[in-house]
Amino acid sequence: MHEIGALIQAIKLAEQVATENQISRVKFITLEIGELTGYLPVFFEKYFPVVIEDRPLMKDAKLHMKIVSGEALCSDCNALFNVMKHEGICPECRSRNKKIIGGMDFIVKDVGF
Repeated sequence: MHEIGALIQAIKLAEQVATENQISRVKFITLEIGELTGYLPVFFEKYFPVVIEDRPLMKDAKLHMKIVSGEALCSDCNALFNVMKHEGICPECRSRNKKIIGGMDFIVKDVGF
């Protein structure tokens, strides 16, 4: 469950930003999670309350998530397609040759004060 480690790092970053800006409370944190990261958003939701439990800056903070679809460009026919939906196979020409162009990132998109 590598989601917990990623979540802890995201929360530490939010706390660092709050401290540097002399903010006493984080209201929310928004994570942008790519479909192809291997992270399961359900675990972020499940463990967020546990991870922020003993963190005063994060008291009552909310977790927002934006899931970014895993997109690829077919190397054979240049079709753009969703990797997950099509199981990595181009829906136009059935090729597996592709260049991933989105959905691989995990980003702390926003921290609300």
